[in-house]
Amino acid sequence: MANFDYNLIFFYEFSLVKKEYFNLLVFLTVAVLLTIVILGASYFLVKQNPDPEKLSAYECGFEPYEDARHTFDIRFCVIAILFMVFDIEIMFLIPWCVSLAKLDLLSFWSMVDFLFELGVGFFYVWYVRALDWD
Repeated sequence: MANFDYNLIFFYEFSLVKKEYFNLLVFLTVAVLLTIVILGASYFLVKQNPDPEKLSAYECGFEPYEDARHTFDIRFCVIAILFMVFDIEIMFLIPWCVSLAKLDLLSFWSMVDFLFELGVGFFYVWYVRALDWD
């Protein structure tokens, strides 16, 4: 495969797109264009005729007993948010543990402060019984 001459695209020394990111730019452009083409083709080629059966909720071929769009308990959202918070904590904690020997004092105490604040948040959630299902 012949080498591509980047100078045809990057005329200036301080261009907005660096040479290192050109392949990523081409990939993202092709991905977006391909997505638009596929979604556009599916929208224009399919026959649009909605009827009540297609718009109803599917329950194993039976008529639905009630509306499928009912509210659910807010505690599910609380559990999801808490899961995300502590999942992000683990995401930060693992690299910190791996590179602990190479860290300076400021990095060490910053992470200790981060863990302390998350611990305070956890004990607050425990204290107000946000996870109880009574």
